[in-house]
Amino acid sequence: MFRQVVAIRWAEGVTADDKNGYREALSALREVPELLALTWGDDAGHFEGNFDLVAVMDFADFDSARVYVQHPLHQTYIREHASKVIGERVIVQHDWTAPAVPDLA
Repeated sequence: MFRQVVAIRWAEGVTADDKNGYREALSALREVPELLALTWGDDAGHFEGNFDLVAVMDFADFDSARVYVQHPLHQTYIREHASKVIGERVIVQHDWTAPAVPDLA
């Protein structure tokens, strides 16, 4: 499994409508076949300085993530949303395997 975690800060001047459009476009990425799972959420706002939103994306492997990047839906998301509303971002990518579930029997 290959996992990508993206944390963003909104750009200055981004409106509530812009943010909602971004969230909708982000959710629509679930239609890209190579994206096995996508979880995202806004920061809870408990501490100053946190990033504003995080997304966790899972792929079968790194090659699948590379195919995802070229998908037309992802390219539209970058061009029409991400490039306009993200002021700062941090990305961490890593190979990941889910922990084994213990056999309770």
